Amino acid sequence: MIVRYYDPSKNPDQAFFPGVPLRDIEADEWDALDKRMQESVDACPFYRKTPVRETAPPKTAPAKE
Repeated sequence: MIVRYYDPSKNPDQAFFPGVPLRDIEADEWDALDKRMQESVDACPFYRKTPVRETAPPKTAPAKE
């Protein structure tokens, strides 16, 4: 699952953070970054957070009479 999208058009100089790929970031890669690095990535214009999707409420079985 992608948790941060990379937009190369907002990074013409190809600036980077050590250890952070210049591409979309998967959840396991994101979790491996320390909190300070995550905050730095979130503060830069060329990564954006994946929209959070709300999960549908669980389906319930129809009531039995």
